[in-house]
Amino acid sequence: MKWKFWMGIVISAACLYLVFKGIEGRKLVDALKSANYVYLPLAALVNLSTFWLRAERWKYLLEPVKRTTTARLFPITTIGFMATNLLPARAGEFVRAYAVARKEGISPSASFATIVLERVLDSIVIITFFVIILFLIDFNDTSGGAMSPGIAPSNISPGMLKTTGMVFSSILIVTFVLLLLLKLYPITVIGVINKVLFPLPEQIKKRIAQILESFSSGLQVLKKGNHILPLLFWSVGVWGVSALSIWFTLMAFNLHLPFHAAGFILVLVAFAVALPSSPGFIGPFHAATSAGLIFFSVDKSIATGVSLIVHAISVVPVTLLGLFYLWMENISFSEIKRV
Repeated sequence: MKWKFWMGIVISAACLYLVFKGIEGRKLVDALKSANYVYLPLAALVNLSTFWLRAERWKYLLEPVKRTTTARLFPITTIGFMATNLLPARAGEFVRAYAVARKEGISPSASFATIVLERVLDSIVIITFFVIILFLIDFNDTSGGAMSPGIAPSNISPGMLKTTGMVFSSILIVTFVLLLLLKLYPITVIGVINKVLFPLPEQIKKRIAQILESFSSGLQVLKKGNHILPLLFWSVGVWGVSALSIWFTLMAFNLHLPFHAAGFILVLVAFAVALPSSPGFIGPFHAATSAGLIFFSVDKSIATGVSLIVHAISVVPVTLLGLFYLWMENISFSEIKRV
């Protein structure tokens, strides 16, 4: 685990170097000073509301195991994201599984299975957003300036983006098919995959088998057909509202970009935070936000300033709220570190 921690630190440092490379300190300060900070409390509140939406979705995922309420799950959701922001190795996912098992009296493995399925739903929505956004971007518009929309011709090529979109569309289709087969024929699918993975080391095979079993357990919720639409609705809501928070931040910096630009930034951030990094996704988060803005012809100094604010809005409020609920739920910080 130590090598993963240090790899994350190196990746975070490399990303921060790329973000701040060639930026004049005075221009960055001027960009931050020029922001209309009236929008930022609104952006922060909108971002916090996504955790309530996550708790609402989680309620449906947990229903086959234990009926509970959104109000009971919201504190645990914030505690989990607080742990992810302060502890290494995405500890928040394990902390959430532990905390809900402790609070609701269910097995940790059952609660973790719902979190695995939650990640699958998030991946499906993010990939779908990415494909839709590619159709909305006008790749022929290169007229943008620092404060207006337009594609920066020297950045990510349209061809590369479209190819990436096709690849992710294929991944989306394969994921749907795999989930369907895993739901209908779990034992057969896991058996076939184990045979395919036969040449791999035993430890890796065991890990993959555990993940597949978690998927299979989490898919129990889909046996109730009336849960599928709410799960999709709340999943789209989580990411749509997250994009709205970013859009309000862009407005604070007087960046007149279309809403799908905020969605594009969100997608890049979602991909970037999948990389190993320091706690709180410091580095990859900023690099993705900055790259997304530069793609729309925003000046690098302004893009860097926006990335700092978007990250702060995404991390600081939920971390403080998570620490508050940690105290309210009578869970010690040392306890979640042991998880």
